[in-house]
Amino acid sequence: MHRHIPNILTIVRILLALAGAAGLWTSYQWSLSAAVPLWLGDPVLAARSLAAFAVIAFIVAAATDWLDGYLARRWDARSTLGEILDPIADKLLVDAYLVVYMLILGTPIDIAVPVFALVARDAAMTAARLLPGGTASPSLAVSPAAKLKTALAMIVAGFPLIAQPLGWTDNDVLLLAWIGALWITAALSLLTAWNYFRK
Repeated sequence: MHRHIPNILTIVRILLALAGAAGLWTSYQWSLSAAVPLWLGDPVLAARSLAAFAVIAFIVAAATDWLDGYLARRWDARSTLGEILDPIADKLLVDAYLVVYMLILGTPIDIAVPVFALVARDAAMTAARLLPGGTASPSLAVSPAAKLKTALAMIVAGFPLIAQPLGWTDNDVLLLAWIGALWITAALSLLTAWNYFRK
């Protein structure tokens, strides 16, 4: 039974990624319109509670990214399914939250371009792994650059959640630093994709 735990954690990460991103967007909408279902009571409290869920969902999902890999190695429970699901879960977690940030910030071009590049790259990589005749193999070794890209993408996706109480969108230095990191992540992401397809 324990051999299935890594894959279960990966599936949980996928669900948390989607639920957390949806919760963040819904929280933002509620904070703007106060159109909260009556049974939830105070609109402000409901919006903040949902935002808190989005933060917790991201943190737990990011933690499972390390935990499922660790357990798979410790229990020698690596599987083809895990090799396919794990990168998909990572991509969904990062991309879903980045798309929500982009929408919340009004889809400015300096954010929309790198986010679109990341999402398009991840979609292409997933298709290459899953579609018949794809150019990338699920078992293809992960390069150091790809590992760096994944770590940086997690930081870029998680930073706004931590910095929100600091009013980071009104702080030009923090906002520009985040946008710069977003562009670096997108560039590194495209570079690693090129290396995969080249191999």
